[in-house]
Amino acid sequence: MKDYKCKTALQFYCVLLACFLTTSCTTVFDKAHGYRGPIVVTIETEDGSVPEFPFLIKSAYSESCGHSSCGIDFGYKYFKTAYANEPITFPRERLDLLQPNAYASIEFTVTHPNYHHRGFPRGFAPTDADDPIHITFTVKPFAEQMNKVAGWATGPKQDMQNFTPDSREYKKADIRYRQARFNLGKTIKRHITVIKTMYLPHFSKRMQQRVIEKYQPIFRAWYYGVPETDCWNKMTCQEHILKPREAEYEGL
Repeated sequence: MKDYKCKTALQFYCVLLACFLTTSCTTVFDKAHGYRGPIVVTIETEDGSVPEFPFLIKSAYSESCGHSSCGIDFGYKYFKTAYANEPITFPRERLDLLQPNAYASIEFTVTHPNYHHRGFPRGFAPTDADDPIHITFTVKPFAEQMNKVAGWATGPKQDMQNFTPDSREYKKADIRYRQARFNLGKTIKRHITVIKTMYLPHFSKRMQQRVIEKYQPIFRAWYYGVPETDCWNKMTCQEHILKPREAEYEGL
């Protein structure tokens, strides 16, 4: 009985020692433990052009929830500006991770008046300070994004022509068409709002004025080129746009 207790105690301390060596010792000797970066980000444009004004890049780390990100920013919050094809370095930082050496989900959100505003989530493993991570993000012109969203209404509109107005199929296609056109108007309004409230405030007054002078007429043309920018309700949007416009372009 005594030998059995000694053997059990020995096994317990062996397990305890193993846990110590794989956690505390890792923390002490592994300089990359919990750290991410530096991360070198380069923005390329899908059309190959180099715009006059820089891109605004926001970074944010969030813990993973199940199969996707929680969407709540926990750290690594930086705002940096960079021109197309010019690398910009985000610093090295120790993140408050649940598992320090697991992949960290960091999202880089790219904003520019002439390009589609979107986020690029990436997973990052620990790296040494002298081993920067290089990543490149490709952004799409906003005009192309408008064409893509507008194209979502093409199929439903064609379907409507194949059925009688009183049929169930026609009504279903009509709802899809209304939704697509409403989304187009919402996409344009959201882009203008993002540039006004998120992009411009990060620049000097002089730079803001230059951006406004260039993009004010472009945004105005986008806004009035789609009657659905006047809509607030997707179900009544098509009836709404037959009436005099209520929502006017407010400008940047």
